[in-house]
Amino acid sequence: MSPLTILHYLLLAVLSLLFIIGVIVSLQTKYKLSILTTITLTLVLIGGFSWKAINEYAYVVEVSNLDKERYYQSEQILIKGTVRNVGKFPVANVVAVVKLNNSYGGGSGKESIFTQPSVFAEVYEGDNPNFKRQNIMEEHVIADYLDPGHSKPFRILMKYPPYFTNASYTVEAKAN
Repeated sequence: MSPLTILHYLLLAVLSLLFIIGVIVSLQTKYKLSILTTITLTLVLIGGFSWKAINEYAYVVEVSNLDKERYYQSEQILIKGTVRNVGKFPVANVVAVVKLNNSYGGGSGKESIFTQPSVFAEVYEGDNPNFKRQNIMEEHVIADYLDPGHSKPFRILMKYPPYFTNASYTVEAKAN
């Protein structure tokens, strides 16, 4: 987990103050338990969404300089790049989400919605051992700690399905 920022502490202070006010108000009414439960659930909901929004604002990382090498003998792909903390706060763990897609389209390199593999086939045939997945998604930790403005090179080695004909890949980084 990344270190907490001043925004996290401010959110906790505001939510605690609202909870205390809610307890005082609920003790002065006839329906104490009902009002206390409503206030608690509302504050938990607001706090959860606010915490997520603060994390997305505070911990911003980006991936650049992507390059790939495919090893045919071992059926693997090596993805290299650089991850950079572009936010204002340090980030503890950076996870890369790698998505490999097998596209059936023509050799022009242009992909459209009609050349993409069917998502419904993967949902219904995913348990079949003979089914060949057309979309592969994996998560890899690529950095342990990044200060604001710093960058770090990374390497991801993952299996490459031999039945892929024309694969495309995307790499997205997110802070945990």
